[in-house]
Amino acid sequence: MNNQPVDKPYVLAVDDEQLNIELLKFILERNDFEYQGTNDDDYFFTLLEEKLPDLILLDVIMPRIDGFELCQKLKSYSEYRNIPVIFLTGKVNIKDKVKGFEVGGIDYVTKPFNEQELIARIQTHVELVRAKNQIEKQAENLRQSNILKDRMFSIIGHDLRSPLSAAKLKMDFIMRGIIDPKADNFIDGTVYELLKTMDEALNLLQNLLGWAKSESDQIQIIPEKLDVLDLVEQTFRLLKLGSEHKKIELINNVTKDSWVFADMNTVKTVLRNLLSNAIKFTPIEGTIKVNGLFNNSHLTIEIEDNGQGIPPEDINKILNPNEHFSKLGTEKEPGTGLGLILCQNFIEKNGGSLNIRSEVGKGSVFYFNLPLFQEEV
Repeated sequence: MNNQPVDKPYVLAVDDEQLNIELLKFILERNDFEYQGTNDDDYFFTLLEEKLPDLILLDVIMPRIDGFELCQKLKSYSEYRNIPVIFLTGKVNIKDKVKGFEVGGIDYVTKPFNEQELIARIQTHVELVRAKNQIEKQAENLRQSNILKDRMFSIIGHDLRSPLSAAKLKMDFIMRGIIDPKADNFIDGTVYELLKTMDEALNLLQNLLGWAKSESDQIQIIPEKLDVLDLVEQTFRLLKLGSEHKKIELINNVTKDSWVFADMNTVKTVLRNLLSNAIKFTPIEGTIKVNGLFNNSHLTIEIEDNGQGIPPEDINKILNPNEHFSKLGTEKEPGTGLGLILCQNFIEKNGGSLNIRSEVGKGSVFYFNLPLFQEEV
């Protein structure tokens, strides 16, 4: 059951008679509407900029500009086009009705006002517009859900199936004797390849589940005091297999007492993905450093490698969450581009942003800020 309070409907009126403006104020506020009224058509647009109304009441006969012209002017602005307009008039003939509908009005109320009729008409059109907006919002949510579903199926169907199929094939060869378990290169070659393949599949699956939860707003961010030095060491141990195989030196330059206030699970995921990517794109016997730089009330965490580097045009693609971008690593390691999308999302949820400095042939630095933990006084 949804118990969220619904905002009062906001009605904006334009009438050249001050008495009518005051009468509308009395009637509408008594019936639990928010209300603003003016007899100045220029000030009317100032009020529109301050806050968009749910509905506009527009007098037909005014000295400087009639209601039909004002309505036509209003509807020429895209941001105001969908606001319903009810005309206020002392007389209604067929010609006026047709003209009013042609310029974008939706209804008429005759003067002097009948309170019950006025409120009924306003309430009906406000509810119709709100219902329409709700349906459009639901349709957009459904569209986004379908995009998410299609993308998940694409990743599952291709990127996740590939490493699992490769691992199964290799195990079939072992069972059939095509690969000899007693061979000299069995541990360093076959077993390592199997472990690496399963690591890729597990990493992708973790990213896929995290991304799906994040896209559907199911991720709960719980900030707490985190030791960044320790988190980096944990991530180094987790990625030891890949770094040692490529003889890459991992250096933790984060100092002691580098405490941040952030969510542990999302920060761990970011570090795992950024370091995994750095290992992928750093050549054999390369170096990867993790730096922690104090910056006012934040800690800037840098993942610095001496790998391939990234061309400027690719940096824009990497940082575009709507673009699917992936490249093979230095040892032909596959990637989906999903990890960096997830990193951006998780860093934003912790109040920061992902940035890149890079030079082709020299390496890259991926960096982001996290708020420092402040001891309570």
